[in-house]
Amino acid sequence: MSVGVLLKGIAPLTVYSSGLVCAIRAITGNVRWALMLVIFLLPLRNVIDKIQSFPFANQFIDILIGAVLIGGCFSSKNVDLKTPKQSNLNTIALITVIYLLLSLFRGGFFLFGGINFNVHDSRIQDWKNFSLMPLLYFLTSKNSVNKNDIWTIFALMCCSMFLVDYYAIHQIKEHSGLLGREQIKGTFQFLGPNEVAAFLNEYTIILMSVLYALKKSRNKLLLLVLILTNLYCVMFLYSRGAYAGLMAGMFILFAIKDKKLLLPLILVLLFWQNVLPQNAVDRIKETKTEYGRFDESSQRRIDIWQQSLGYFKSNPIVGIGFGSFRHLGLDLGDTHNIYVKILTEQGLIGIIIFLIMIFYFFKTGWQLYQKGDDDLSKALGLGFFCCIFVMMVNNFFGDRWSYLEPNAYLWIFAGLVVRLNIISQNPQVVQLPIPMEVKPIPPNDPAKIKRKIRYYDPPEHT
Repeated sequence: MSVGVLLKGIAPLTVYSSGLVCAIRAITGNVRWALMLVIFLLPLRNVIDKIQSFPFANQFIDILIGAVLIGGCFSSKNVDLKTPKQSNLNTIALITVIYLLLSLFRGGFFLFGGINFNVHDSRIQDWKNFSLMPLLYFLTSKNSVNKNDIWTIFALMCCSMFLVDYYAIHQIKEHSGLLGREQIKGTFQFLGPNEVAAFLNEYTIILMSVLYALKKSRNKLLLLVLILTNLYCVMFLYSRGAYAGLMAGMFILFAIKDKKLLLPLILVLLFWQNVLPQNAVDRIKETKTEYGRFDESSQRRIDIWQQSLGYFKSNPIVGIGFGSFRHLGLDLGDTHNIYVKILTEQGLIGIIIFLIMIFYFFKTGWQLYQKGDDDLSKALGLGFFCCIFVMMVNNFFGDRWSYLEPNAYLWIFAGLVVRLNIISQNPQVVQLPIPMEVKPIPPNDPAKIKRKIRYYDPPEHT
């Protein structure tokens, strides 16, 4: 039996047992490890599916999050959150969840003529899964009490991205052509190559921004390798929406941070047919036929948009109800555009709430970039700011907003950015970790002095 087969055999039991231990510890007030495990596993749907044979494993993530929520109420490590200036994201996130619940009831009336609160209804499952993301935002911002916690979470998300890359690269090798791209799911299981590409291009922009601020050669090299691996996957997933989103994010990032890189970016845009791999060129050209008409895939999306807007015109204020569109039996089963989907299902109220949310995402990231108290904090703020541009472009080509696997990290990054804003504005409210006892080093023995490795470069105080 090979080592790889042995590891695959014991890995599900290890993850499951670790989750149980973390959940028990979280309930008693030590929420750190349970939250870390949740964050690590969120994009790894294939790993979660492999533990489904164990008791209550079908609710594994929900149980861990519930344990963190309960334990957070009793944790002695909590930070005083009564700061002079709270983030408006808290309010708009809560409003979003409440409005979607009301919209869910509205959908019951539209589809069934009354409230249909059945736990097996896919619309309720969709609402629950979406609501987990704002909840993760609250838990992350509340329990990341210092910069060491924040950058540990950042490193953990990088490790999870690497595993997504690992599986995606293996699948790309097995299905290298355009015809086989639909078989590429990375770790997402129930989603496809477009969602995997959207996941990678959004967070790669954040990694690029942080790369500028890293000063330690080893961490910088590791992050660079991850960025290049992400870009390789995005390139060969052949997602036109991901290409557009990545270019938009890079343009914003370089325009703010490093204008000299705009020139090669513009050259790629001008000579893309000579620079990109042939399959990527063919994929982009597929948007229109040789006669100048849209290809079948693009035309079907335009047709479904027109049908969706017809429902919006009939229900302009509150729409037809959250999660209702897929039950109409129309072609594609989805609008393939989050803006059209929100208009159709949630009406004008829903799209206004969504745009306010996007505005505060922008504001929060930009605020940290402008007022962060160290270079890495500022870099994360700028990266998050650019990431929202990428997300907005991605969602023009499909729904990358509602699904937990590709979008949960956006909310977790939002929680980290909010916490860094609080730390930057009110450093006195942050509970710092208790320093370990350090034995004195003889003054004439500098060789024994070892530099402690951190996930961030602490600011220099003058």
